[in-house]
Amino acid sequence: MSTLTKGLQRSTRDWDLVARLGLSLAIIIGFALVIPRFLSTNNVFSVLQVVAPIGIAALGVGVTMLAGEFDLSIGSMAAVGGVASILLAGNGPVISILVPMLIGALLGAGQGALISKLKISSLVVTIGTLILLRGLAYVLSGEKSVFLTDFGIGKALGQRIWIFSPLSLVFIVLAIVVWVVLRYTKFGHEVYAMGGGRREAQAAGLSPFRPLVTVFAFSGSMGALAGALVSLSIGGAAPTGFSEILLSSVAAAVIGGIALSGGKGSPWGLVLGAVALGVISNGVSVLGAPVYVLQFLTGGLLLAALAAEMLTSRSPRVRKVRAAAMSSLATMNGKSRQGPPKLNERSTK
Repeated sequence: MSTLTKGLQRSTRDWDLVARLGLSLAIIIGFALVIPRFLSTNNVFSVLQVVAPIGIAALGVGVTMLAGEFDLSIGSMAAVGGVASILLAGNGPVISILVPMLIGALLGAGQGALISKLKISSLVVTIGTLILLRGLAYVLSGEKSVFLTDFGIGKALGQRIWIFSPLSLVFIVLAIVVWVVLRYTKFGHEVYAMGGGRREAQAAGLSPFRPLVTVFAFSGSMGALAGALVSLSIGGAAPTGFSEILLSSVAAAVIGGIALSGGKGSPWGLVLGAVALGVISNGVSVLGAPVYVLQFLTGGLLLAALAAEMLTSRSPRVRKVRAAAMSSLATMNGKSRQGPPKLNERSTK
């Protein structure tokens, strides 16, 4: 990738993150001025407990959005993961968390394969799986809520480590891993290229199958993980649970700067979007305000983020970044197909 391309991408990304950070800080300062001890360690711990499951689900949905797709099944996937984790809790925390993640990854990979091979809109496919997976949650639970018999796992997940818990630490580690993969690997560049211009990426030699299968597998595993961690923490799960996590995760992604059109955004923006939603939710709850106040604030923030996206997407700087990225991808793929350089005749003698 050329120095010009890297410079343009870095400049655009940095300014966007600064804007998201400023928004989150403004929300935090606003509530801190109104609520005494809002920034106490106890309250920050409570905020992070709200932020973590939203953020984990948002990482999954956000990656599919970066690829120019959309995963509407994340809430039903969380319900399946939550029910499965409670049913498997007797086998220990590793099995009760990893097996639901594996189930989510396999189901998500199936969605990605359908979308890629049949060239069907991801909205259509994931609406279908949203309903199907909700039915699967009912089947697994026997159409009733399921509960832990041993609450040791829940206590461990809720154990406080200063302002953190294992739940919030998992979210932070995942955000770092996703950032590294998207920024420093060829796969990450492919995801951005798929979202920034699907036709151009395919013309440059990029097949959509592997990126789409991978991002939907990741989204499925993150949905199941969020459901499993929350269910194990509270000691139970219901097949009707997590119906609101889709809206929360999408809102966190959009507020965090993930473009609905794909190809633009950062995992750190997702983190800031989830933090903004968590702070608003906690602040409204502490103030004892009606539920509609939270809905008004969240909806207004989401509309403002969408308006900002519309304005920035028309920026010549953004268009130049996308065009340079496509040119770089084409050059990279061309070099990979050429194979190793051939020795000249003189060097072989």
